Amino acid sequence: MKNNLKICSLIFVLIILLIFPEPIITATKTGLFTWADKVIPSLFPFFVLTRLMIHYQVPQLIGKLLAPIFKYLLHISPITFFIMLMGLISGNPSGAKMAREYYDQKLISKQEFQGLLYFCNFSSPLFIIGTIGVVLYESSKVGYFLLASHLLGSLAVFICCYPYFKNKQGANKVEIKVPSQPFSVLLIDSIESSIQTLIRVGGIIMFFYIISATLNVIHIIEGLNLLLAPLLSASNIGNIDPLFSGILEFTQGVTKVSSTALPFYIQLTLTAFIVSFAGLSVHTQVFMFASDVDLSYPKYLGFRILHGWASALIILFSWQFVFTDLQDVFAPIGNSNPTALSLLVPITLGIFGFYFLLRLINYFKLVSFRKFKTTD
Repeated sequence: MKNNLKICSLIFVLIILLIFPEPIITATKTGLFTWADKVIPSLFPFFVLTRLMIHYQVPQLIGKLLAPIFKYLLHISPITFFIMLMGLISGNPSGAKMAREYYDQKLISKQEFQGLLYFCNFSSPLFIIGTIGVVLYESSKVGYFLLASHLLGSLAVFICCYPYFKNKQGANKVEIKVPSQPFSVLLIDSIESSIQTLIRVGGIIMFFYIISATLNVIHIIEGLNLLLAPLLSASNIGNIDPLFSGILEFTQGVTKVSSTALPFYIQLTLTAFIVSFAGLSVHTQVFMFASDVDLSYPKYLGFRILHGWASALIILFSWQFVFTDLQDVFAPIGNSNPTALSLLVPITLGIFGFYFLLRLINYFKLVSFRKFKTTD
């Protein structure tokens, strides 16, 4: 049944491509340019650098030097902490990629690996400050504010994931071995590994741009606007397209949100949610590194919603203290002053609907599997 649904969906997209080739090809080009212009320059240096650090065992060295701090104070492995730090600096999906490489080398446990995949979903600080802040909103102050909300919001996820990381013995198993290969060999290996990962990431990004264009062509977005009109009107959002695009692919979403005529603080709130939720494109990239690990997508989705909610609420309740000179300019007209609840209701309803749909599918799969075993 599940495979039949996938086949029908693929045939449907193919038919749409044949009937409406222009918007699909345009979306593919946009995804390709986004990958080439934004993703490769920001991720390629970090991919190569972190791979070289793995070869030269920089995390193990740091772990040896700071072992007492990790063992007695944080109770986590120094390698786990290093992956978190590098994932934070370099952005998605670097944290997941590093976690996979250290898990393959048996330097972190399966439990730590699962926790890192749940937690290490950071957008690059350079992307938030430079692309979103400076380019889209023409203000580095906006970029730093969004970055602060993104990092503070991640603390809620860290608290929930901490049981995965707790490992008092992690610092004891750190060993340092000098690599025997020449630097040129290790550099080439790092470059090849990075390019391979970037090609996969680029393909996933373009795929979700195609899905977004297909949904627009068949007027799904218009249907959702009509269906959710009361909620969108109460929240002063008006059009669900920017948010829906962000749920699919966050770069496309934040670009559309910044170009809307929404009040300034609503733009920032939606942007914060989209950046922290990361989009289904990033979710797919993360699960690309979890092919043989029992990672629960409903749980992963719950953590992404939690991160998005936390970041959005931080923006919503603190923006007026940061942008004191802009309150009067960007204040909503009339009496339509949405509360935090009304603003985030349409965001959460759609995503939780998707969450419960996944749970329902998993339930029926489990029931079918039990019946099949009983029959045997």
